[in-house]
Amino acid sequence: MHWSAVVSGDNADDNYSANVGRLPPYVVLMDENEFTADNVAMVQSFAETASLQGAGSTDGDKNDNDEEGFGVLRGILVINATAGANPDSVSYYSPAPQSPQGEGSPSEKIAVGGTYPWNPNGDGHINVDYYGLPVAYVGSEPVAADLYSTSIDQAKVLEQILAGENVGDDDLYPAIVSEFKYYMGQADMNSEACLRWKDLDGEWNPKCQPLGGASVWATAGSPEVRSTRRRAEDANDGKRPVVLMATSIDATNMFHGDVDASFGANTAATNILSLLMAAKLLGSSVTDETLDGFSNRIIFGFFQAESYGYIGSRRFLRDVAYPGFQCDEGRSVPAISKNADAGSKMGCLNPLRTDLDFQELGNIAGMIAVDQVGVLASQQTFYVHGAESEDDGGFYANVLAQLSSDSWTVEASSAEADDNGGTPIPPSPLQSLVALSEGAVGGAVLAGYDDAFVDESRYHSNLDSNTTRSINMDAVAMAATVLARAAIASAYDGGNGDAENAAQYAVNIVPELKADDQTLLDLANCLLVDGNCDVFLKFAGTESQTTDDATGVSLGIGTLLGTPPTYYPSVYNYYNSQGFVYLGQELYGAYAGDKEYGAKDSDTFLIQPTVLEMSISGLLNDFLGRGSSSSDGTVPEPTQCKKTKDCANVSYCLSTGDEAVCTGGGVCVCTRAHYHLALDEALAPVAGNMTGFFEFDEDDEGATPVFTEPNWSSSVAVRVYQDAGSRPGDWALGVGVVVAAVFVASTYLLKRRLKKEKLY
Repeated sequence: MHWSAVVSGDNADDNYSANVGRLPPYVVLMDENEFTADNVAMVQSFAETASLQGAGSTDGDKNDNDEEGFGVLRGILVINATAGANPDSVSYYSPAPQSPQGEGSPSEKIAVGGTYPWNPNGDGHINVDYYGLPVAYVGSEPVAADLYSTSIDQAKVLEQILAGENVGDDDLYPAIVSEFKYYMGQADMNSEACLRWKDLDGEWNPKCQPLGGASVWATAGSPEVRSTRRRAEDANDGKRPVVLMATSIDATNMFHGDVDASFGANTAATNILSLLMAAKLLGSSVTDETLDGFSNRIIFGFFQAESYGYIGSRRFLRDVAYPGFQCDEGRSVPAISKNADAGSKMGCLNPLRTDLDFQELGNIAGMIAVDQVGVLASQQTFYVHGAESEDDGGFYANVLAQLSSDSWTVEASSAEADDNGGTPIPPSPLQSLVALSEGAVGGAVLAGYDDAFVDESRYHSNLDSNTTRSINMDAVAMAATVLARAAIASAYDGGNGDAENAAQYAVNIVPELKADDQTLLDLANCLLVDGNCDVFLKFAGTESQTTDDATGVSLGIGTLLGTPPTYYPSVYNYYNSQGFVYLGQELYGAYAGDKEYGAKDSDTFLIQPTVLEMSISGLLNDFLGRGSSSSDGTVPEPTQCKKTKDCANVSYCLSTGDEAVCTGGGVCVCTRAHYHLALDEALAPVAGNMTGFFEFDEDDEGATPVFTEPNWSSSVAVRVYQDAGSRPGDWALGVGVVVAAVFVASTYLLKRRLKKEKLY
């Protein structure tokens, strides 16, 4: 029945109260605009009354022998809003709390300024514990429309029942049946217990997997020369400080699963698009020689699983500098054993890292992040949210503020300091830097919102979609321009603090990106419309082929982004970006045993990133790897290629530490991109086990939330179908014709209070 039917009656009416127990078992239907914490609470309150009445109770206790199950709420179906009564109605509902990843959330212990209400339209629905109440999302518009129509018809029958009228069996048990098949573990289960779960025979058999994936980072300019040094007191000697250009690449909402609805058009796609195009602008405007001459090095960071406690950025920053990564003694080995030479890429067997090039980065000087630039609070205006440190004096925010143009304004945010006097920091990778450096390092966020998210942003809602509200491509193009110029200015200044001069230098060498740029349009199509686009498939396919040729192991291209694209990070496992090592023909998530790595040429480190992660990596190589000069000082036209073996000895990738690679663009470029594990810092793969087994860092003390997904049932699903005849089953929405269909809705729902276990 439609949800309004269960709450529209007069609860004080004697007939209503007396007859509520006559209701058959039912499923409530809501459209996604109605699926709020308050509305669900009203449904649950009604259901409790109906269940007690249906059990024939007079003392408030349920009757466990109630065979019919009358008055029992079986679940909730949430339908695509376009199928509801007012498909054109505007709703700015956000299921996230008003202080995203802040106070009252599982991430509050790691939040900076966690009380600031960035999301005023949020009701915290995403943090409510609905354990025991199955909820599914129906994305198909035709099916959703039929269900909506049927639910309205059934609501009329329900009103008759509540009024005390007699209703015939043909009306009482109509033709549409909904079945929920769930098992998500015990009610008191949490992430730690399900990761450590043992069977009755004592065998370790985890019943959940942690959220995560692979972040992607890339250098602008020639790479630092790989060395045999490992993190030590002098590890930063001779290394230039790093300016980190950063973004998240994930999104979330209330529903995940086979039909994921985390579209993240503004909260993920525009961030990725603007920073990728900034990398392209930078790579096409400045040679490696110029970049190598700057006081600071520019690094691009695309961080995975940021919506879940900033997993990607915190892990990266901890490994680079806070406090820095330590490979176990004797466990640092060539990433591909048959390439074992002094300049080969290195990996670590335990704790496992497939790539140790991040150890060649210098200290973090500061960060410029980007967030939600596709929907603007004010026309042609961006806002800068700064987090200054004692050393930078707000330099990064000042640089951004100097980058207004004749048509666009970049101005300081009006967000006021919290009660402790701290500057509010939006939920972004900058949170990780400020928190882990304990305020010693600062930065700024370029955003489309001022002191709060734009109403139309629909933060962490499945309505954050390009079809619901089109992304402003002029804004994305200008954001990319501002980010590219800010990167150059920050690297050029080198600590002098002259934001005005540095910004002018950058404006002079980086042109403005236009909204009709073909690369921008192609990538916008991939990120906003068709995640299985030809561009992404080509870049991911070429990345996969390069790995196959180098290691002799074929893994494929990983999880597709989908159509429309969805940005839920998913779980961290063999099929989704967990690094592993092949050692003596065995697979390990980490290794600390006595086998000799390199005894076989097949020994190697491997990772299977998603198509999104692989595409970002390939595009960063393509955009940033063309700037090296030949011996005469000119930048040559790139060599055409089909495979990386076609790129042997290209003249512009012969500098020390440089390697040539073929990209999906069909050209040879110098390698610039790397993967980095995005796994909660409280977890580490267990040495000696295959992938999927994780141990807890005893020093974490519960600071990080450790989000997981359960796998108690392999067939979690919802079926909605037309019944062949009258039956006293779960009454799911009444007479009305619905196509005879079986569909797996977007289930795996709803959060057992996210600090316990991410049920999706």
